[in-house]
Amino acid sequence: MRIIVSLTSYPPRINSVHKVIESLYRQTVPADEIVLYLSLDEFPETKKDLPETLRSLDGRGGFRIAWVPGNLKSHKKYYYALQEYRDAVVITIDDDKRYAETMIEDLLRSHERFPDAVSARTARIMLKGPEGMEPYGRWENGKYLEEYRDVPRMDLCAIGVGGICYPPFSAKEEWFREEIIKWKAGEHDDLWLKYNEIVSNIPVVYTKPSGEDITIENTQICSLAANNLYGSGNDECIRRLLALLRGQDAGCYQKWFRSLMTWEAYLTAKKKYYAEAFRRVFDQAGNMPVYFYGAGIIAHRLSMVLADLGLLQRITAVIVSDQAKNPASLQGLPVRALSELEADRQFAVILGVNEAHKKEIRKRLAAYACQEMELDMRIIARYYQC
Repeated sequence: MRIIVSLTSYPPRINSVHKVIESLYRQTVPADEIVLYLSLDEFPETKKDLPETLRSLDGRGGFRIAWVPGNLKSHKKYYYALQEYRDAVVITIDDDKRYAETMIEDLLRSHERFPDAVSARTARIMLKGPEGMEPYGRWENGKYLEEYRDVPRMDLCAIGVGGICYPPFSAKEEWFREEIIKWKAGEHDDLWLKYNEIVSNIPVVYTKPSGEDITIENTQICSLAANNLYGSGNDECIRRLLALLRGQDAGCYQKWFRSLMTWEAYLTAKKKYYAEAFRRVFDQAGNMPVYFYGAGIIAHRLSMVLADLGLLQRITAVIVSDQAKNPASLQGLPVRALSELEADRQFAVILGVNEAHKKEIRKRLAAYACQEMELDMRIIARYYQC
């Protein structure tokens, strides 16, 4: 099975593309070919328009530059590769990242588990509102999709920035209708591909990255230039594409749209997931008393979250460094000074303080027979208006 990595770029970013390519040379699973598709409209002098840092890589490690007529903008990264390498695994990437060494490996592992799905290291979950789709900005991104990882879903939209893996022979002829691409989704390759995946009944799998991609310096300034040059308007593009889908296959649209969650349903599922996850953490404490460290604003918010999740009753008391400066109770829990606890008695503790204070608190707790309970409170707290 051949592995093809495909990308594109444009003049404002071309001077840093060599850094992307060099990161691909360091992959734990190497690509058989790396193809950079560039528009002759933007680089009429071909290699003469490129920096030496990029020209010097051409022909090394399977890397080549392909010159194409016209300008399909960001669509170039998939448009030619998915047609030229139909029997290969094609991984598309963006031109502003030094990719983690495990990027290709992450996607291939997902592909092996889910060979009929598109695998993505970055995704958004598409949500519906009372009168259609929620705005694109409300679609939850991969940073908060832990419970949906490694699950093929039709409501996930793959986002190109982290790398997307397309199975062999997955792309249909309809994916490459150039005039419709320009008319309906000229600047929105991710949304055009999602539209076609809905039509083709191809799910998306979010696979969590095992390493961190690094944004290349100054490329986000170029992103602003790209927005000015190529436009934006995700929501308008979504409206056009879904209108096209309704017109061409109303049954397909209705089936897919009914399967989407509302924000309220998503929120309910999110809270249920974290209630169960946190409950398992509490269970690991066994018979030890569990204390909540802190009684300030952050602790107040987090205790409200635990109360809503039905877990506050698992807390024995709130502990603080100086009881005189704190209330007598928090959410009905007694507030006690740390000095009141016996140093040799085992207990578990949840830190309800900001990151700046955690190091100091851990030093104070070092003299006690306690273990810290790791609860990802910041993620779940974002779903509460408290």
